[in-house]
Amino acid sequence: MLVTLFLTADYANLTGDGKLNIMGIFSTVYATQFPARHSSMHLIAKLVGELGEDGQTRDVHIFLLGPDGQRILEVGGEMQIPKRINAQKPEINAIIRLQDVTFPTPGPYQFVLFVDKDHKGEISLLVQTLNVSAPTQE
Repeated sequence: MLVTLFLTADYANLTGDGKLNIMGIFSTVYATQFPARHSSMHLIAKLVGELGEDGQTRDVHIFLLGPDGQRILEVGGEMQIPKRINAQKPEINAIIRLQDVTFPTPGPYQFVLFVDKDHKGEISLLVQTLNVSAPTQE
C-alpha cells in the first residue's frame, strides 16, 4: 500500500461521487498556554493499493508523537482495499476527525502512519507559543 497524501487540516469531507475536499491545511499550531488543547482537526490520508492487494484487509494506525518521542495518541483499525475497476489502482480516502487533542508542551510533534506495522509516512506539526502582548495605553 502506498501513501500518496498525508496531511492535517481544519476540515475535510468526501462528496457523494468520491471527491475529496480539504480546507485549511496547516503544519503549525499556536497556543497561548500549555498544556494546549486543539478543539478539532482532521487527518487526511490517501492510500493506494498496489498490485496484488485488491480485496485484502490492512491494519492502519496513526500515532501522534511528542517532542520527546512519547506517544500521545493512537487512532486506526482495519481497512479493506477495494478491488480494481477498469485496471485503475484502488484508492482509499481516509478522513479522521480528532477532537480535543492536548499538546503538553511547545515543540515539534509528528503524526506517523503505519500499514501492517510498516512505516509509510509522517507529518511534522510544530506547536508554538503565541505571544499575546498587552494593549498599550496612550
